[in-house]
Amino acid sequence: SGLTIIFNKHKYFSNNGLKDLLLKNTENNTLAYPIIHLRGEDIEIAITHGNQYGENYYTFVNGQNTISGGTHLSAFRESIVKTLRDFYKKDFDASDIRASIIASISIRMQNPIFESQTKTKLGSAEIKPGGTTVRIFINDFVKNTLDNYLHTNEDIAEKLLNRIIKSEKERKELVGIKKIAAKRSKV
Repeated sequence: SGLTIIFNKHKYFSNNGLKDLLLKNTENNTLAYPIIHLRGEDIEIAITHGNQYGENYYTFVNGQNTISGGTHLSAFRESIVKTLRDFYKKDFDASDIRASIIASISIRMQNPIFESQTKTKLGSAEIKPGGTTVRIFINDFVKNTLDNYLHTNEDIAEKLLNRIIKSEKERKELVGIKKIAAKRSKV
């Protein structure tokens, strides 16, 4: 948020950080609910669900685009599932929660360790040497801020729940279709 880049004499400014990134990358996508934008010290997250298949993530560490993800993405995916299960008090399948998710996460950390020379995958386990792990840092942030956000924005919480239920229904219908196809192929 608030970043200004001058590239080839053109000025680019991001007022809302990751929210602007998701808005730009979802222009042609119908969103299930408005983008949830959460910020904290050394972390920023933007989340929504679209109508595409699969999961779509944009991840950054200290401003470096980590296109291959890493420990921060793994922790984020885990924490979204846990937080939404706890919030709705239902044991949703993780794939139903993350189906068609479009999200971005950016963290700042001391001395990041990357798994490749191109710095595209974070391998660090700790936010700072001898400190909290990346997993705990992200889990605590998502658990507290997303839960609070959903409690104060009941309309978005309902739309998110409807999207998860829709994904669950689609998955179960697909399983039924696969069973029918398997039976027909045996005949």
